[in-house]
Amino acid sequence: MFQFNTMEKRIEAMFSADPDPINKLRVKFLARALLAYMALAAFTAPVFYYNDLQLLGGRSLIALCFLTVFLAFMVYTSRWKLIAHIVCIFMTIFIWTNIFIFIQAVNVLSIQFTLLLVLVSHYILGSRYGIIYSAITVIPMILYFTFGGQNYIYLKITPTEADNLSFTVVFIFNFLSIIYLQYHFFNAFDKTIKELNFKQAEEKELNEKLKIAIIAAEASSKAKSNFLSTISHELRTPLNAVIGMSDILLIDKPREDQVENLNILKFSANNLLDLINNVLDFNKIESGKIEIEQIPFPVDELLKNIHNGFRNKAQQKDLSLNILMDEEIRKLNVIGDPTRLTQILANLVENAIKFTTTGFVNISVELLELDQENVRLRFHVADSGIGIPTDKQELVFHSFTQSASSTTRKFGGTGLGLSIVRSLLKLLGSEISMKSEVYKGTTFSFEMAYRLDVSYYAENTALPEEIDISSLRILIAEDNEMNILLMRKLLATWHLQPSIVKNGLEAVKAHEEHTFDLILMDIHMPVMDGYDASIKIRTLTDPDKAGVKIIALTASVAMDAKEKVLSAGIDDFVPKPFNTKELRSKLEKVWLEISQKKQG
Repeated sequence: MFQFNTMEKRIEAMFSADPDPINKLRVKFLARALLAYMALAAFTAPVFYYNDLQLLGGRSLIALCFLTVFLAFMVYTSRWKLIAHIVCIFMTIFIWTNIFIFIQAVNVLSIQFTLLLVLVSHYILGSRYGIIYSAITVIPMILYFTFGGQNYIYLKITPTEADNLSFTVVFIFNFLSIIYLQYHFFNAFDKTIKELNFKQAEEKELNEKLKIAIIAAEASSKAKSNFLSTISHELRTPLNAVIGMSDILLIDKPREDQVENLNILKFSANNLLDLINNVLDFNKIESGKIEIEQIPFPVDELLKNIHNGFRNKAQQKDLSLNILMDEEIRKLNVIGDPTRLTQILANLVENAIKFTTTGFVNISVELLELDQENVRLRFHVADSGIGIPTDKQELVFHSFTQSASSTTRKFGGTGLGLSIVRSLLKLLGSEISMKSEVYKGTTFSFEMAYRLDVSYYAENTALPEEIDISSLRILIAEDNEMNILLMRKLLATWHLQPSIVKNGLEAVKAHEEHTFDLILMDIHMPVMDGYDASIKIRTLTDPDKAGVKIIALTASVAMDAKEKVLSAGIDDFVPKPFNTKELRSKLEKVWLEISQKKQG
């Protein structure tokens, strides 16, 4: 009893071992068929002996022994496919001996076992082996009919066979086996099809839910983007006033004791602006909204601008900030995205200054390849700072992560700078490498390939400050009182007296009534915004008025701001808080264009 229970448990385990539901059915049927035919052989063996059919009885005993071995082997090794092959071979031998030895004819039992073999071989082992076993069973039967049937074909059922109890039992049992096999597999196929239909319906429902989730995620992403854009605008507007007024006060020859306070004020405001920019840049990269430009720029001037931008920060920490490059590189004008290169180098330089207390920060450029059309450069930003432990070096490139929690407390920052650098370089087809040793410093390096532009004249190069631009007629469209005060004071330092309006509609009317050389147009204003006002101005009937230079001044960083600016016919774009040198350079450029037009 114990042995039977153990075998039954093992058979049940076999049913659930294979993840394929069809294989589970095959194992289940094979095990049950072996058990059933073991019972049949155990029944027919004594009946054959009782009826003086010792040969048939012996065959039943042999079959019982083999079937028992087959079942035990399958249960204890789980090699059910091998047993299926052996069973098919065993059935083939049984049919052959029935035809050629025991009965010496084709009787009903031979046909039944042939049908069983055909079904078992196909269902259990698949169509390829099904054809093989069917052929080696049916072909001998056909040959027997052809050569042994004499003048006609007949099925031999003798009265002794018909009256024999074992014959009747086997006859009925075979039919029941055929019916069970068909029922078992077709029921399984039907169940499988129903499950597939259910899965398809479930998948369709999941797809619908996924579509809804995607729409919700897109809406959430858009809401997040709009929220960040709005918050940025609200933060940048007062920052514009703080940084701008700091510049004005510093230009206005303050007392020596006031200079340090003003520099601290400006430094803190710029730090806050950097944090805002990093979060917004990270959001743009995540949203896939970063656009790579292909415009000409001089490498030397770009590096000088970065040096000038960080010179005060380095001096405040008594650090040496150096640019190292070959003379050949100084002459290079290339075509690429100067904004992204500036952003990458600025993040690396800012990090270097932040984590260096004594020593140096070096920006160096190495010429790797140069031909008539292309150049490949390798940039390095090296410092003598605190360094990064080997096990933390990959971690610093992750978003919102620094090498240790104490780093944030001691040095500040969002932990986004290097993540943004790596993402931008990936967009530009490059990657960053790092060498660092604790307390000895860090070097970040990356390569960039550019096309050369030998005919380029540096548009962004700052013009000499001695140019007198006081004759420029400027209209400022701005609704924020602090920004109006800032613009009046700033332009007054350049001897400019602008006209002021507080919305886009007033700007259009003022330009219709008077003549201006330049309009500094805020984008977000009541009544009519800067986009609509610029479109209206471009449609004026007077070609001179319609062609006036318009520069957008805005704190907006919406993803589509640049496209909207261009589509509205605006000539240029200066973000708030703006760099006073950059604004001065753009005013000088407008003055030069007007002067050249008058001379021409």
